[in-house]
Amino acid sequence: MVTGAYFPEISGAGLQCRSLIAAARDDTLSFCVVTTCRDARRTFLDLVDGVRVYRLPVNGPTWRIFPAWLYRICFLFFKVLNRVDLIHLHGFSRKSWLFLLYGLVARKKVLLKMSSLGVDDPLSVRRGKGLPYLFYRLADYYLAPGPALEEAFRGSALDSGRLVVLPNGVDCERFRPAGDEEKRTLRTLLGLPQESVLVLFVGHFSSEKRPDLLARAWSSLAGDIGLVMVGATDPEAFEVESRVVDQVKQAAARAKVPGSLVLVERTSRVEDYFLACDIFALPSVREGLPNALLEAMACALACVAARLPGATDQLLGPQAGVLVEPDDCEGLARAIEKLAGDSALRKRLGDGARNKILSGGYELEQVAASYRQFYFRAAGPGSG
Repeated sequence: MVTGAYFPEISGAGLQCRSLIAAARDDTLSFCVVTTCRDARRTFLDLVDGVRVYRLPVNGPTWRIFPAWLYRICFLFFKVLNRVDLIHLHGFSRKSWLFLLYGLVARKKVLLKMSSLGVDDPLSVRRGKGLPYLFYRLADYYLAPGPALEEAFRGSALDSGRLVVLPNGVDCERFRPAGDEEKRTLRTLLGLPQESVLVLFVGHFSSEKRPDLLARAWSSLAGDIGLVMVGATDPEAFEVESRVVDQVKQAAARAKVPGSLVLVERTSRVEDYFLACDIFALPSVREGLPNALLEAMACALACVAARLPGATDQLLGPQAGVLVEPDDCEGLARAIEKLAGDSALRKRLGDGARNKILSGGYELEQVAASYRQFYFRAAGPGSG
């Protein structure tokens, strides 16, 4: 698998890779991971959950990191990838070009998972013109995790026979509803207020995720409503924009609510925050199939999200959550306020969200089984 970040660095794709690997690997199917890495202290090769992870540095000037890239890419191509049956790219970026070209030359099957509408679907890449689309077309298969990306692919000139439709999966035992006593215990352990209605955001502090919009909406509310935001704020971290972090903190300083803003820079147990909170908010304006929303739904949280056709609108609805228009700060505030003031509504929508996950084919074990079937089919006879 090739991804932009991998544990202990955090990204949505990296987390999805890690959970999928854990659920799918066995004696007949093994994995290794190639990832870019911002932390210069990380070694080229290490083990995460018993899986080999090869890291390519990206933090520094080109002249400094080029020698490391040259050595490591040569090692990967001649010592590692020559032994694999399938290369699975999570998203499309410039580093993907190398692996797509390698797949062509070495006759390795390459699967490209589209991650976000407007960025790495074929229509968007083709609009950019030039080299990117030439490399993009080299993939053998294209994976769409949701209807929006599937529709974009089918609207392109690429052969629909190369399209694979598989959703992201969520571990429904790890992400599950919490009882009142467990919620109180977790709030104590995490240092969260016991009596507040808590709104949760999980994601990068980037302009596309819109945490600053959520902070502004929350700051306009009245009542004991707290906001818990889980995600790195260090500008050196993956996809973090310092301007967005500053705007979140400024909104908190102007807040009218007696509830507090809690910033969680890093956690190895994000599920505890889902279990401890009451409402999940996803103000993002660009998504493929958001992992954090799947996890919140599996935890039976009342969810409010920006309406993104083919993405959030396929998951939420009248029985499973609340949708607001993208960038509608007032609408987002009204939705949160309504949910905060109505525990029965939160319970009904949370139960509907959990049922949507269980009945909609999003359980991790089921998704992992489908991936296994595809991997062996794509790799062909003699693989495994």
